[in-house]
Amino acid sequence: MSGTLATPGGISDPALIQLVNKLQDVFATVGVNNPIDLPQIAVVGSQSSGKSSVLENIVGRD
Repeated sequence: MSGTLATPGGISDPALIQLVNKLQDVFATVGVNNPIDLPQIAVVGSQSSGKSSVLENIVGRD
């Protein structure tokens, strides 16, 4: 998982977050409200139960 950070809320890719933030800034500048409907999911399980593997499989990352 190079380029990702493990955070208390999950896994985040800093470059992706930066891109989404820039897109939101552009949409705000042109007056579009809530243009990006981001998916929201929760994966729950005990430690080492494969939560990260499930998320990585969903987004197509190894």
